[in-house]
Amino acid sequence: MKTLRYNREKVIKVSREMFPPEKCERCGRCCIIHAYKTEEGLKLIYCEHFDPETKLCKVYNERYKHNCLTILEAIMAGVFPKDCPFVRDIKSYEEPHFYRYLREEKD
Repeated sequence: MKTLRYNREKVIKVSREMFPPEKCERCGRCCIIHAYKTEEGLKLIYCEHFDPETKLCKVYNERYKHNCLTILEAIMAGVFPKDCPFVRDIKSYEEPHFYRYLREEKD
């Protein structure tokens, strides 16, 4: 397996140009770092910087210093739900499987 190497500062700059922050709907779902099923239902583990009350990142302006993914990196890693404005028009995008369970729990 080959490792992809790139200049992260360039990726941050390109990501900001291609995906303006105003596009974000502030749902907080991309801040889920782990999800698993339990007898009580789906258990979600959020990033330590996520504020569940405001659904915002507490370190947003400095998020890259905390190793947060750029939008480009998050798309490549398949982090977003398919209805996220950053990926909803990308036909080949596949969301993580746990979003299906989240939708089932809502219904």
